[in-house]
Amino acid sequence: MNRISTFLLFICLASFGMVGSAMTQSKGPVNITGDVFEIFEDKREAVFTGEVVVKQDDFILYSPKVIAYYGEGGASDLKKMTAAGRLTLHFGPKTAKADFGTYDPKTEILHLTGNVEVTEDGTLVTSKDLFVDVTDNSSRFTSDPNSNSRVTGVFSSGG
Repeated sequence: MNRISTFLLFICLASFGMVGSAMTQSKGPVNITGDVFEIFEDKREAVFTGEVVVKQDDFILYSPKVIAYYGEGGASDLKKMTAAGRLTLHFGPKTAKADFGTYDPKTEILHLTGNVEVTEDGTLVTSKDLFVDVTDNSSRFTSDPNSNSRVTGVFSSGG
């Protein structure tokens, strides 16, 4: 049971790492809930399904499914995390939505893809993909080169 508890805590902390600018040395507890939690040792996967919610302070992730992929070292060897289904991230005043998200702890890159929408204080940016570099808190929105879609921004003065 101790191994599972350690693993759950690590997954929650890694989920917190999915939002670049939200990584502000939070001291609050991490809470994760879902309908089902499964560990597949042979595939080195831990899967949360069913209205998954990850919360810490002002960071909240909602997703139908969150998967942690780990290496031979177990929880201390996290390789990648994914959130599948229409996911929503709230971090402070920002909200991001996408069809799929991946976080790579080695590169510290968050990649949201599919119908990406980011809102903050009346501003909306839409794109096919969003890449967030957690190390320098930079973001890059991209369009689909195989379609007529473009990155679109609607900027408001907040008034």
